Amino acid sequence: MYQQDQRLKVALFRHGVIAPLVCRRLEPDAQKRQRNEIAEQFFEYPDGSLRLVPERTVRHWLAKYKKFGFQGLFDEFRSDKGANKAISVEILKSAEEFRKEEPARSVSTIINLLKKSGKDTNGLSERTMARRLTAIGATKKLLKKGAGSYQRWEQEHANDLWHGDTSHGVWLRDPENPGKAKKTKFIVFIDDATRVCTHGEFYFDEQIPRLLDCFGKALLTHGRPCRLLFDNGSIYRSTTMATTCAELGREISFCRPRSPQGKGKVERFIKTVQDSFMVEADRAAVESLEALNAMFTGWLKEYHNRKHSQLHDQTPHERWSEDSKRISTVTQDEVRRALMQRVRRRINITTATVSIDGRDYQASQDLAGQDVEVRWSVHNMDSVELWMVGEFIEVAPEFKIKSYVDRRERLTEPDEAPGTPVESSKQLMMGFQVSEPDLSLGAHQVNDLLACSEFVKVFRKYIDRALIQEELNTLGEFFLRVAPIRREVVVSTLERAVLVKGGDLHLRYYLEQLEQSIRRK
Repeated sequence: MYQQDQRLKVALFRHGVIAPLVCRRLEPDAQKRQRNEIAEQFFEYPDGSLRLVPERTVRHWLAKYKKFGFQGLFDEFRSDKGANKAISVEILKSAEEFRKEEPARSVSTIINLLKKSGKDTNGLSERTMARRLTAIGATKKLLKKGAGSYQRWEQEHANDLWHGDTSHGVWLRDPENPGKAKKTKFIVFIDDATRVCTHGEFYFDEQIPRLLDCFGKALLTHGRPCRLLFDNGSIYRSTTMATTCAELGREISFCRPRSPQGKGKVERFIKTVQDSFMVEADRAAVESLEALNAMFTGWLKEYHNRKHSQLHDQTPHERWSEDSKRISTVTQDEVRRALMQRVRRRINITTATVSIDGRDYQASQDLAGQDVEVRWSVHNMDSVELWMVGEFIEVAPEFKIKSYVDRRERLTEPDEAPGTPVESSKQLMMGFQVSEPDLSLGAHQVNDLLACSEFVKVFRKYIDRALIQEELNTLGEFFLRVAPIRREVVVSTLERAVLVKGGDLHLRYYLEQLEQSIRRK
């Protein structure tokens, strides 16, 4: 190709870049937006590379065009323009491959790799190599994983999606050690469609109880979201958070690892809080966490009534009001139950107590030695709930040490020395001496063991309702699996289960209770 043709190609390319600015009648604001769009757009250069056009370069081309017209976009004639004297095509291609293998590689590392691969790098400077790699688009920024693949998006309605995140807060005086300062943690939830902060609060740590506290307040004030989006922090990936959302019927999503672009809205809100609120709060000599959160509530009220650039000049409060009829409210009892923490524990077989966070709770004596699920609220640790196989059993109050022990039940039997003669034992042993051995099958049957038909009759008696054929089949299968079964075990278990839960539950509940009793016996 002739040099003149190459210069024309370059000039036409430059004119194509600035054409929206010079060929259209645009208002100043529209022209500014158009210039920003050009700066963010990738263009195919005459040499075939795909690159951004720097804003400074666009301004230079505009000035040349306004002064000289289309001719101002031509390069000055140089016979050696575009020639690469220092780096051969082969070396540049190898350097590009090394950079693509690992975009984070420095120019000095690339030159070292070229040298070790047998390439002649004498006289090759890092500055020249960096310039040539930039010219062909082999830069760290352009080759970064995911570059250019993220698109802006937002949900259609309020509460379709909440973003949750945490960040470092301001320094406050440590309430446990007033002589030292302690950094707070900021936990926040943001609605995607309206940019409303459903709740944000400062805490002294970012553990699960504080996350649940913030989430619960957001639910009570702004209803329940359809979906939640978090990063991959351990508190968001916890079983507690998953259980809480499952109880409320909500979905949890997570950003891809090492890809924070997916939660840009909450990150931008946190930056606004840091720049506008935290900077001033750090200088305001705030004395307590309560005072800090009270100030943040006032700041947040102003934020919600300020026009947002991404809401078409609406305020977050105005945008939220448009969808107010779509909000699904949640009751305080639903939130309390959903936010309960849960853990598996075994009731102490000796004292019938269970320990949670160093505090003991008293369970019923018949639960001693059993595995239960303990549920409790961090806001009320005076008692806990005990659950078994998904069914509520009882409330266990906190154990209080008494100044005496009620020994009446334990001392109903006389405390006799081992081996003390008892008349009933004498008579029993005398009977064994005179009785003849009976090896027939009937002599070994125990009257207390139930047959299958008797087992069904006992069930009918205690749950006091008719059984359908499917339930009868279930009882028969259970009997064949766990037999032999003693009458007293069945009776005592059903009496207790019906007393606690009634006789209207699914048959599975009573069979699970019975199987646990049989295993303990």
